[in-house]
Amino acid sequence: MTTENTYKAVALEEIDDGDMVDLVVADRPIVIFRRGDEVYALDDNCDHTDSPLAGGSVEDCIVTCPWHGAEFDIRTGENLGPPANGPTPSHKAFVKDGDVYVVIKDA
Repeated sequence: MTTENTYKAVALEEIDDGDMVDLVVADRPIVIFRRGDEVYALDDNCDHTDSPLAGGSVEDCIVTCPWHGAEFDIRTGENLGPPANGPTPSHKAFVKDGDVYVVIKDA
């Protein structure tokens, strides 16, 4: 059975507009992206070599893995190009009272 749990992750003011922050939420490496008042959360992982996405470049809503250049949509986790093999899990993220919350699905 799958359940969803909501976790307070970080204060919104700690993420500059257009930037990202990597942290651990519910024992999971997560990277949170900020675009204006919108926030997005992905597992901090590119499946190509099991490397982190944090530290990669972000243009519009596409993050490029800093290791080998795979691209992912920060809104959905969709893999947009090789060498990655598939998507990276995305998580619902939202802002409430100045804090960013992330919803993690637990198996």
